[in-house]
Amino acid sequence: MFKPARMCRLDCIIAEEKKAEVMEALHKMGVTQIEYLGDKMLEKLKVERDEPLEKVVEVSNLLIRLRKLADILAEFEPPVQKNILADMLGVEYIDQKPVKDMSYREVVEFAKSILDKYEDEIEELSKGMQQDASSVSSIKEKLKSYEIYSDVSEKVENLGESRYVYSVLGTVSSHSAEKLKSELSKRMGDAHFIDIKNGDIKSVVSISVKKENKEKLEALLREFSFERIKIEGSGRIKDIIASLRSDLEEYRKDYEKKKEKLKAIFEKTYKDILVAEELLRFEKERSEIFISCGKTKRTVVTRIWVPKKQCEEVESAIQKITRGRCVIEKEENLEEAPILLENPRVAKPFEGLTKMFALPRYNEIDPTFFIMPTFCIFFGFMLTDAIYGIFLMIAGVITEKTMGKRSDNAKAAGYIMIGTGISAVFFGILMGSYLGDFLPKYILNMLPNDLALWVDPIYKSNAMLVLGAAVAMGFAHIMFGHLLGMFDKLRRGEKSAAVFEHLSWYVLISGAIIAALSMFMNALPPVALYAGAGLAVIGILMLLKGYGFMAFIELIGFVGNTLSYARLLAMGLTTAGIALSFNFLAGMVFSIPYIGIVIAAIIFIFGHVINILMNSLGAFVHSLRLQYVEHFGTYYSGGGAEFKPFRENRIHTKLLR
Repeated sequence: MFKPARMCRLDCIIAEEKKAEVMEALHKMGVTQIEYLGDKMLEKLKVERDEPLEKVVEVSNLLIRLRKLADILAEFEPPVQKNILADMLGVEYIDQKPVKDMSYREVVEFAKSILDKYEDEIEELSKGMQQDASSVSSIKEKLKSYEIYSDVSEKVENLGESRYVYSVLGTVSSHSAEKLKSELSKRMGDAHFIDIKNGDIKSVVSISVKKENKEKLEALLREFSFERIKIEGSGRIKDIIASLRSDLEEYRKDYEKKKEKLKAIFEKTYKDILVAEELLRFEKERSEIFISCGKTKRTVVTRIWVPKKQCEEVESAIQKITRGRCVIEKEENLEEAPILLENPRVAKPFEGLTKMFALPRYNEIDPTFFIMPTFCIFFGFMLTDAIYGIFLMIAGVITEKTMGKRSDNAKAAGYIMIGTGISAVFFGILMGSYLGDFLPKYILNMLPNDLALWVDPIYKSNAMLVLGAAVAMGFAHIMFGHLLGMFDKLRRGEKSAAVFEHLSWYVLISGAIIAALSMFMNALPPVALYAGAGLAVIGILMLLKGYGFMAFIELIGFVGNTLSYARLLAMGLTTAGIALSFNFLAGMVFSIPYIGIVIAAIIFIFGHVINILMNSLGAFVHSLRLQYVEHFGTYYSGGGAEFKPFRENRIHTKLLR
């Protein structure tokens, strides 16, 4: 319970013809990790690196084709309405399809049947939709360019160069149009025609001149930054525009028809495509795992990690599949073993908090069980409101009963919210806080301190008493960390470190307490002062032995870490203070005629919701900080590598048993 799951390492030599069957069985069992054998290890064993199974080519090809279809049809997948918490916890709203256990050939045939039936049609419809979309985009661009010329009566085929006349159509800036007309008259005289349709920014200009004046006209147009238009088609521009609009509507209708056909295919086969893709992914994983192994001409060499509880089951399965044609060498309790946390059900949800910092090393204490109560206590101390705690518990139950069915992370979050909510209720009752002072002051007409089972920290000088309790809790938390450190060091045979790095603190603190009781409280006889001072000196000498001159830094750090727990009071006062402020504001506007009660209700509800969310987040962060910095700093370093089982990670399928 207080350390990671015990692991076994199985070094296996398996007959070549049985390797695929063995790996398939291990993949389905899902309790082993296949270690990647590095080049140095292969060289040491005098073996070559193994290769993926030949079927990986067929599997990969089918996967590529299926994923292409899935990407096309994914457009029709209905959006899932998620809340912020679901996004944070990675909850996937996917209904798994029950499937039977299929052989490789059955999986391939299933995938091919989908591809044979739908692949060509889906790709053809998708390609047609792309072409329609491209045509729509092209027509829109043309219409955008042409519509400015819709009032031009000149036919398109008359533009350009003919036997006697040269005609152009285009735009110039509106403020230059009249100047262009004037300049054209100066240079061409009456041997020209110009039609101008003025706009706000640009004016449409149609010009015709004699063919021999073409170069003069072009030179003039360059001076005025004339932008000519090239219009495809024949006839009047307004007729061309009408035709384009008709074509645009046809392409849009064609696009929608193809889209409806694709949607119908989506409804019939999309789930089957995802199922086939997932089953093929399993086959690919089984085929490619052999690149982690070594090989000889007739055997495969693999290294397997498995929890000790399942070790015999895995050995038995390998022996049965190979009919004894294998060699298995088992070793236990190796320092380099991957880490699998193993905690009782009540502490299981808190494993994520340990992982957020670092996994323990194999022979190190797993702190999860100790995080569970202290994290909840610190959280409740900082939120410190009974009603807030009830809301948190309700949110936890809802999370666990809804999202928890789809996600282990959500289930764990739900349990943590329930635990921290219970703690907040407890401390809220102790300190008389029910939506701040709402219940005692506005409902019961009494002071929160009178309702508190202990004290209201805001009342008079009670804050100092609560501060003392917070620091005392912190002191106990840090000292408990040193106790765990001493236990861990002794368990690993590091007696010197256990004595001089951890026991020394108990000697020093015990001596300081005895001396203080004798000197300041007269609770002990005068001789106890000398005994306490002597113990304290011994403790300091032990620290110097354990830490060297860094012992003085450790002493300062110990004091600073202990005082750091004052944040428990600070956060508790913040929660209470904000609640009191919103209650006061709501009370101020309550007496306003007609609308006062509505405004007061809005301020009251909105304010307390914000307070719950904001200070729950603050309590979460600061509770973790006290675990990771102050507590872990006494004994825990972490650094273990996570156990990654070789298994079927099912997302879209559920195996029928």
